[in-house]
Amino acid sequence: MATFDDLIIGSGMGGLAVGAMLAKAGRRVLILEAHDEPGGYAHSFRMRDFRFCAQVHYIFNCGEGETIHRFLSRLGAAETVPFVRLDPEGFDHVVVAGERVQIPNGLLKFRDRLVRRFPQWERPLRRYFEAVAVVGEELDRLEDLPERITPAALLAVYRYRHLLRYLKWTLEDLYDHVDMPPKLRAILAGQSGDYLLPPRDVSFLLHVALVYNYDRGAYYPKHHFFHFVETIVEKIRAEPGCEVLLEREVERIHVEGGRVTGVTTKRGEHFTAGRYISNVDPKATARLAGAGSFDEKRLDYEYSSGTITLYLGVHGLDLQEHGFGSHNVWHYPHQDLNRIYDDQLLRHDLSNPWLFLSTPTLHSGEPGLCPPGHQILEVATSCDHARLARLRRDDRRAYNAEKKKIRETILDVIEASYVPKLRDHLSMRVTGTPATNERFCWAPAGNSYGAALTPAHVGFQRKPFRSKLENLWMVNATAGFPSVAGTVGAGLELYRQLTGDRV
Repeated sequence: MATFDDLIIGSGMGGLAVGAMLAKAGRRVLILEAHDEPGGYAHSFRMRDFRFCAQVHYIFNCGEGETIHRFLSRLGAAETVPFVRLDPEGFDHVVVAGERVQIPNGLLKFRDRLVRRFPQWERPLRRYFEAVAVVGEELDRLEDLPERITPAALLAVYRYRHLLRYLKWTLEDLYDHVDMPPKLRAILAGQSGDYLLPPRDVSFLLHVALVYNYDRGAYYPKHHFFHFVETIVEKIRAEPGCEVLLEREVERIHVEGGRVTGVTTKRGEHFTAGRYISNVDPKATARLAGAGSFDEKRLDYEYSSGTITLYLGVHGLDLQEHGFGSHNVWHYPHQDLNRIYDDQLLRHDLSNPWLFLSTPTLHSGEPGLCPPGHQILEVATSCDHARLARLRRDDRRAYNAEKKKIRETILDVIEASYVPKLRDHLSMRVTGTPATNERFCWAPAGNSYGAALTPAHVGFQRKPFRSKLENLWMVNATAGFPSVAGTVGAGLELYRQLTGDRV
């Protein structure tokens, strides 16, 4: 077996990004993927004539000069992979107890829209949007932050004074600080499923990063996510000496003398390289490499929660006639998001869940996702992994019954609030759980976003890093940030660390 320059374990978006850049630079790159499809959570799977993306529904940083665009441009694929921008007047619709608010692009536009609607709460709204704006501006400049704080760097540090001030704040801390009323707390955290935490727990800096980036544009790939991923894989395979191999789960990382000497797959194949990059969770990578391979502080984190996802094929009706379109819908049964998350994650009560509803066939009219005359509706919410994983392990019948119960409850909510008699128009229904995520995407505890996005796990240290082994590097949603833009950005940052070339 040939020796490669770089061997990457896992083909999530961080691994694909750094692998594509290294291949483009003339390195011989091998990517080993355990699943039968590349892309991590951005991979798509087939069910009969339908094709669903596992977990990704819309992304940011696709505009000219932004992360995704810079990456694709460097690969020569920017024109091959165009993006459709979701409705700038309301790319996300937040529905709280039946009251709908559209989130537009433009923070000032959104602020003024809310002030006109809720004039009695103008002061907390202005204070909130002022904090979001100054933190967002500093996040944009974060690449200029010095690696080490020296007297000469103090002026630069002053430019990040708001980041430092709010570093340990939660979103709820900011709400309390500005006296935000309960209804607006729910509306402004309406995209909470994008980080799977309620205001009480989520890092305020992470919340700002999400709001600020989507504010510049929410996008969907014109030819769908499978084409986006396949294009990157094809670019890697087209470079001399490079390959992406599927169904190659790495069973062991061999270590000798403080260096990785090779990897073995469950098929019994052995591969070697000069440098190794893991796109797999750091804790899982540490188990493959053995004791002493990581600084224990790097492994001290809790996972984000996982999701229940319904993948639905719809026929005989037009979802546009039921309030769907070039936007997503966030449904909350009441305004206490902390209690909703506690009900679902701690009390295992999904009888009245929050829901995220997305319609990819209304985001792009290009074929490839479903048969003619059909549309796709994807629905997600949060749930605890441990209980469902235990049921799947100990009592498969009880596990399937619980999945069906949750699915039917979700369909009840959708029929009552959005699409009456939806069940009569379903030609495909598939349910995924955190246990499904663990099984097919090798996500420990079925997590969706790597390390939980609490203040304890959101900071300047959350970026690609080298393990204690001389030639093993980490890049993924934990060694970086989640989302397609976040993990691609982590891949580009690791490429910069390894080559000095900034994309």
